[in-house]
Amino acid sequence: MLARLERWASESTRPRAVALLTIALFLLASIAFWPQYLSKSWSSIDRYTHAHAILGTAWLLVLIVQPLLIVRGSRAAHRIIGQTSLLVAVSFVVSGVLLAHFRISRMPDDIYAKEGIYIYLPLAVALLFALAAGMGFHWRHSAAIHARFMVATALLLVDPVLARIMYFYLPPLPDVRMHQGITFAFIAVVLTFLVRSLPPTVQGRRAYRGFCLGTGLTLALFFAVPQTDMWLAFTHWFRALPMT
Repeated sequence: MLARLERWASESTRPRAVALLTIALFLLASIAFWPQYLSKSWSSIDRYTHAHAILGTAWLLVLIVQPLLIVRGSRAAHRIIGQTSLLVAVSFVVSGVLLAHFRISRMPDDIYAKEGIYIYLPLAVALLFALAAGMGFHWRHSAAIHARFMVATALLLVDPVLARIMYFYLPPLPDVRMHQGITFAFIAVVLTFLVRSLPPTVQGRRAYRGFCLGTGLTLALFFAVPQTDMWLAFTHWFRALPMT
């Protein structure tokens, strides 16, 4: 069973598989963001949400187009888009931080007292996405590692997609944080097998394993850190910044 899962993980990093899996994530995202975003009029949504959505869509398109260029043997085009995609990744991270600040800074005090602490998740995901994209670019000459870091950027988008689908379309759970328990477990399992499927001698394996361990720890801390006084002090500081 483990061998089959490792083989599946290895095959999922092949160019055609990456493109197909990203297309599936793109379609699921359309369903997930329909109730609160896609079904609304453009003018009723703030510009930070629009910017983050457009850049997130652009990144998913990169993850679809780039593997297909490899399949077609268009390596020159792949390199050109790869250089451009670094700007897309940086802009997506910045837009995520700005959107988080916009939302928390506009929260009424009573809502902030209940929900402000959960700004941890969008900021943590922005950090992890930046690391995955940056390390993927750094290891671009090692196909196995590069592909896994790119897959990791897509995996980090699984929570906002699947958690919304569960929230809007499935029966309610006793605690809304259980949505994250399910999505984080899925991400952790996939990352585990992506590491296990790497040959021990592949250059960059240690870096990818470290990233996966750090990702698992950072996501797990979502269930502990937001309740601490230190994090509450941080949210007060972050909320007061003149960013948006």
